[in-house]
Amino acid sequence: MSRIVKTIGISGVLYCALVVLAQPAAPASIEGDWTVTFTIQGQTVPGRMAFHADGDKLSGTVETTHTGRGTLQGGAWLQNKVTAICVFENHEAIALAGELRDGKLAGTFRTEGMDGTWEALRASAAQPQAKNLKLR
Repeated sequence: MSRIVKTIGISGVLYCALVVLAQPAAPASIEGDWTVTFTIQGQTVPGRMAFHADGDKLSGTVETTHTGRGTLQGGAWLQNKVTAICVFENHEAIALAGELRDGKLAGTFRTEGMDGTWEALRASAAQPQAKNLKLR
């Protein structure tokens, strides 16, 4: 009897371990500030992005010196993949798609009839912020 109880007990523990291991990993968060680089036709433009996810809906902002400030519209964040339209006041919209892998967002975009690539890394909280300092 004791041997049967031990076998059932061990089998139960192994079953529970397999159930836990079989669960899909929680999706990573896209939430927060990112530094982005857009590359198109051999030109590279740095910028900033900020994302806010609400379930699979994604909102946020994007800004580069080339485009100015814009907002994300129709954004989606699902299974570590992002899609959105970046809308600007003085620049054609940018349709982007990408994926989060190993802490880096990367993907493709389309604007002004051309295709390019982009990648972004989380903005470092340790990075010193530029400040206007007055020297005396």
